[in-house]
Formats: sequence, C-alpha cells, structure tokens
Amino acid sequence: MPSCTGVPEDPSVAAIHESALRVLERTGVVVQDDAAIALLRARGVRCDGRRVYVTEDQVQEALASAPGSFVLHGRRPELALPLGGADGRVFASGSGAAYMLEPGDGAAGVRMRSGTLADLESTAKLGHQLAAIDFNSDCMEPLDVPEEARTRRGTHARLVNSDKAIEWVASVDADIEDSERINEILFGSEWHAVPRALIVLNTTAPLLISGETARILLHWARRGQPVCMTSCVMGGTTGPATVAGVLTVQHAELLAGLVLGQAAREGSPFVYGGLPVMASLRTGAARFSGPEFVRMAVATAQLAHLCGLPVRAGAACTDSHAVDARAMAESAEALSSAVFAGAHFLFQAAGIMSSFNALSLEKFVLDADLITALRAAVDPVRAGEESLAEDVIDAVGPGGGYLGQSHTRRHARDLERPDAQPLETFDRWAAAGGEDAAALAARRVRDLLAAHEPPADLDRATRRQLDDYCLS
Repeated sequence: MPSCTGVPEDPSVAAIHESALRVLERTGVVVQDDAAIALLRARGVRCDGRRVYVTEDQVQEALASAPGSFVLHGRRPELALPLGGADGRVFASGSGAAYMLEPGDGAAGVRMRSGTLADLESTAKLGHQLAAIDFNSDCMEPLDVPEEARTRRGTHARLVNSDKAIEWVASVDADIEDSERINEILFGSEWHAVPRALIVLNTTAPLLISGETARILLHWARRGQPVCMTSCVMGGTTGPATVAGVLTVQHAELLAGLVLGQAAREGSPFVYGGLPVMASLRTGAARFSGPEFVRMAVATAQLAHLCGLPVRAGAACTDSHAVDARAMAESAEALSSAVFAGAHFLFQAAGIMSSFNALSLEKFVLDADLITALRAAVDPVRAGEESLAEDVIDAVGPGGGYLGQSHTRRHARDLERPDAQPLETFDRWAAAGGEDAAALAARRVRDLLAAHEPPADLDRATRRQLDDYCLS
C-alpha cells in the first residue's frame, strides 16, 4: 500500500533487507521443533540440528507464493475484512494486558488492579458498538479465571458480546485444539475453507522460533488460516543497540517464519508483524514511545511493502500510566505514523497503556475517536464535479459568501462525526461542568456499557454448544 501522505521511502530499507538475507544464510535461525526441521530439510533448507540456514532464493520462492492481501471472513458476509493491498486496513483493539487502569482516589487519581473476565467482557461490548474498531482482540488476561480455562472462557466472552472478528489466542498446543473446536461449532466442519481465524504468533528474539510457535504456525498454515507472525526485538537487550540492527534481526526472524509457513502450505495468508522497541540501557525498560518507536514502525511497514506482504506495524501505545495528555500524544504519534506509512493490520490500536502492561476503558474510547479521525485523514480527496464546485465558485465570485448556497446545505453534515463532541465556547463548556477528555470518556464508557445489546446471530443450538464447550 503506498503511503497516504507521501512518507518517503527510506533508502536504508533495501540495505536492511539485504542484511537480513545475509544473516539468514550465514547465521541462521533456530527452530525448536523437529517436525518443522524435517519439513524445511525436505524443502532443501540447510539444517544443522535445529539451526536452519535460509538462502535468498528460498526467501524469494516463499514471497512469490504468499498472498499480498486476503479477506478475513466474518460471522456474516458484511463483517468480512479485507486485509492488505491498497485498501485493506483493519483496526484492532489492544491485546494481552494483565492489569486494568481506572480512575481512583489518591494523589495519582488512577489505580491499577488485576484484570478480570468482566473487564474482558467490557472491552468486547465497547468494541462491538464502536464503529472505529474492526477486530476485537484478546484485550485482557482474566486473572480471576483458572489458567487452564482462561482461553476458552475469554473466547466465549468475546464471541457472545460481539459479532466482529476476534483474535484467536494460541500460545500453547492446547489452544489450537480449542480454536478448531469452537470454529467447528460456529461454522461447521468446513470452517477452514476460507481465511476466517487470524492468530498472532511471536518469534523469540534474537533469531529463534519456539517449538509451540512453530507447531501452531504449521497447523494454522495447513488449514489456510492467516498467521500474523510478530517479532518484538528490543534494541540493546534482544537485538543490537541500533535501529538498523534491530530491524535486521526482526526481518530475518519474520522471513524465516514466512518460509516455514509457506513450506507447510503455499499460498497460506501471512501477515508481516513488527513491534520493535529500543530499551533504556539505564533502566532496562522498553520504550514504547518516542521518535525511535515511530521510525521503526514506518520502516517495518516499508520492509513489508518491499516484500509485497500485508503488514502489522505500530500501535496506539504509551508509556504513560494515566489517561492524560502524554498518553494521547504518544498514542497519536505512534498510531498515525503506522497508518500514514501504509500499515494494514493496526493491532493494539485501542486502550493499551503502561508500556503494554495495562488497559484503560476510557482510553479505549478516546483511541476509537483517534481511529475515526485517521480514517478520515487518509481518505482520498474527492475531485469530481460536485466536489470541485466550480459552478458555485463562479456564482459566488470574489468577495462573496458560501453560507447561503444550496451546495453548502447539501454538504453541511459531511464533516460531522457522530461520536465527536459539539464545539462550544469556553463559557458554555465551563457552565456545563467543564469535563476534560478523560472525564467525558468515562461517561461515554458507562453509557456504552449500559446500552450494549449482544449480537443475535447465534441460534440456540449453536449457543448451547458454545456454552457447553467453553464454560464446562
């Protein structure tokens, strides 16, 4: 996807690509699964134990077979999501937080607590109603649910509270069995005939693919289901202390994952996912904000474009622990850079805070407003006869006014956004209580949760099977 705002191609991107190819062939990547090693060896990849060495030709062969775009099919045809190509942009909510941030007493005005199943249900309800959110991620780790039942119950909560596509959680082998069974309940035994269930998998930096990740990747690719393979290299700790070095490690890991996935099934959908960060070498903490994060998000998108792959890049992330000016400024900077660079899968785009450790419902709705604004910002300018309005310009002439023109009346609501607050003078705003953005967001969260109605597309038999499998 070309940049919507003319973000220039970084000349270093091609050099990073070539460097990663050399690393793959010379240094290699460890794949901790014997079946994956046997498959790669059978495809001509040189393997020394579990260390594999991939050539440029093998990478190019995998790139030639992987689709540049695909459609993620939904529970209803109108919920299908094109992903990749020129227009396939998907905004997904935050994922994987273990803690909830909420307004509280005390000097900080905010408190952090462990996440619960009720919190996860709330994120699904918000995402179901907010048009900006396309894809409901596994926003919250419900720590009040036993670990062995957490994935099934969390998936159930998201499915019954929203009919939008969800992130299928898979970090251990048993998760794949659950995903298979639940999809069979929802869509029947041939559920995998089309791309329907997207899973996000992580490499292990530097230059390692775990056994669980390799097995899940192989299984899902053979099913023809999309995998967003994501590298989370941290500069200075799990990658070199330079931006280009971090991106080289990331690119090598993801190209190795691509080769493995295409070896399992040529043409299986693969999303190039990069979430690189730099570490503070003073504290050891990851920096999910700042110019380096933005530069690497843009470069990640450009590396994927170079390869012709759909791409996950950037996030509405912040290192702030409060829904404040810093949180929203960092989120806007990080998310908009990825959007304008042409990222397709905007994962972690709503609610995420505290360096990916926590989630805020108030920030969830504020980020949804940001997404709405970004969609409008990258929407191409219409230049047809009605939009150019030459007849109106001629009729009004120099020094005239447009307010009374019928053309103005026809377009009076074009720029209105249903979720936006009306413009007010300071006096009227103050007289109405002077709510700041965080207070207004808290009220909107309460209103949305109170207004939520679950989707009605699950018939009784399907719902009963879903309940029996996920809640038993």
